[in-house]
Amino acid sequence: QALEPGAWIPITRASRVILAGDPFQLPPTVQSREAQKRGLDVTLIEKLLLRLPEVKLLNVQYRMNEAIMNFSNSRFYQNALKADDSVRQHRLDIEDSTPVSFIDTAGCGFEEKVQEKYQSRYNPEEFFILREHLYLLKSAFNDAPLPSIAIISPYREQVLHMQKAIEEDAGLAGLPLSINTIDGFQGQERDVVYISLVRSNGKGEIGFLKDYRRMNVAMTRARKKLVVVGDSATIGNDGFYEAFLNYCEKEGSYQTAWEYMR
Repeated sequence: QALEPGAWIPITRASRVILAGDPFQLPPTVQSREAQKRGLDVTLIEKLLLRLPEVKLLNVQYRMNEAIMNFSNSRFYQNALKADDSVRQHRLDIEDSTPVSFIDTAGCGFEEKVQEKYQSRYNPEEFFILREHLYLLKSAFNDAPLPSIAIISPYREQVLHMQKAIEEDAGLAGLPLSINTIDGFQGQERDVVYISLVRSNGKGEIGFLKDYRRMNVAMTRARKKLVVVGDSATIGNDGFYEAFLNYCEKEGSYQTAWEYMR
């Protein structure tokens, strides 16, 4: 995430330089559109990857179940990544231990809403479905220690709504739970990660979700279980999300939100 001008400061003092990073995850934040047009949002490591004859890939990951890894592996890393034996079959010790799940809100009427001041999206009904899944997850463990859990979303307004709802819900008290934006959660991991996609509209507009690098970050935070909640009718016309939906149908679990409505 280092901007190129900032990277040159230590480089000028070194006789040898090693650059390490992942160009398929979040880039540096450049707020000036003029600076973006002039290429300031392209990192030094991205430029060097196009010019250097040899690049070393650290191809063994020690975080997540292989099924969680595989979608990002195929979309971003040419299937070069491998899961270490210690995590390859990492699962929750419950009956529904499927590592990857998609809960589809299509047809439920969960239209996204817009916070007027900052134009950030939120979707309260989508969170209600996610919360029902949380209840079931909590009950599945009975008196056993609960896994660590995170709920993340690309939209700050959704995060604020979810935080408030969780604070007011006595039924979820005591859960080892953190809620954050995808950007705020980069570099972290949890046993279980929920992603609230938010977007649900008749035009198929997906906004922030078009940043696939951001979604790569989101989809690779979970160790044992990844649960994505979204509207297939809105996101399914995009090739990236169409591929993810197909992956969930073939390799994971694909459910309708109606199963969690009461």
